[in-house]
Amino acid sequence: MKKQFVLPLRLYHSLTTLLTLFFCCGVSSLLVYLLDSLTGLQLELPVALIICSLLTIVSGALLLAWEAGFYIRPAQSVVEATGRIAKGDFAVRVPQPENLVSTEEGVQLIANFNRMAKELQSIDHMQKGFTGSVSHEFKTPLSSIVGFSEILLEGGLSEEERREYTGLVHEEALRLSRLAENLLRLSRLDAQAIVMRHENIAVDEQIRQCVILLAERWETKDISFSLDLPALSIESDPDMTKQVWLNLIDNAIKYSAKGSIIQITGESAPDSICVRICDEGIGIPEDKQAHIFERFYQCDESHQEKGHGLGLSIVKRILELLGGQIACRSQIGKGTEMIVALPLDSGKSCLLPISAK
Repeated sequence: MKKQFVLPLRLYHSLTTLLTLFFCCGVSSLLVYLLDSLTGLQLELPVALIICSLLTIVSGALLLAWEAGFYIRPAQSVVEATGRIAKGDFAVRVPQPENLVSTEEGVQLIANFNRMAKELQSIDHMQKGFTGSVSHEFKTPLSSIVGFSEILLEGGLSEEERREYTGLVHEEALRLSRLAENLLRLSRLDAQAIVMRHENIAVDEQIRQCVILLAERWETKDISFSLDLPALSIESDPDMTKQVWLNLIDNAIKYSAKGSIIQITGESAPDSICVRICDEGIGIPEDKQAHIFERFYQCDESHQEKGHGLGLSIVKRILELLGGQIACRSQIGKGTEMIVALPLDSGKSCLLPISAK
């Protein structure tokens, strides 16, 4: 790899200007001397100085104009690439100059532009993927609703069949409603930059209330809860924290077998609290655990009937706003443990390490 010297623009400009002036002065003096010697004009000193100065100015201007191309070349490349990005080409990249000497500012400009273009490309891919996922998630229940409603309109069904198909239409309509509600909630969270409400929250009591609110879900599966929650108090947004516990407990219920136990424990630290929600469910493969907080991500096709893959995305975004953290520990066939850490004050970031026990 060819060695390259990177200099600050001011130093680079000063050095090139001085070298150019010295070179032009030397060449002009030599030309005037040769002109005087070869032609025998015997120029007087003032005339020789005027001719030498004019030659220096002209040649210096031409050389400096040529050298300016090296200064503005990175900016020109970035301008051209910016035009391509404005037309939607986010794959464009600007190569670093291969000159022996480059300016520090030019190198940084190109590096920052390429980093920006990479981020824009990533956002573009994410947006297209999100649009495709939303379309797919809406298409499935809508197809079911259309299909069952056509059967109902054709008539000729027994009362039992009619009730069954009507129930399926109602079920798919509720699924669409939940999807739209989650999308709106996620959209509001994405647009939110700060937490407006700061109230004192008894987290242990809030979790117990969430368990009671979901009683209909876990009672039908004969699931029992083991709560080991000391007094946990924080300053935060109660609606946001409640949504976190509802989503995580609902997930634990959803993927737990009948007759299993869900354990919820809590602990406090000087500046943070930590809550662990552990189920005895089907577990998550290790290679998929890093993706579970991505929007619409589902570990396998069988999970599509149980949700849309937005619950953990909402939890992740809420915790980002509250300055909290979340981690997952899971084993196939043994269950999943979700570990949540929250700062005592949502105006601060959580410093509590949440590596699983």
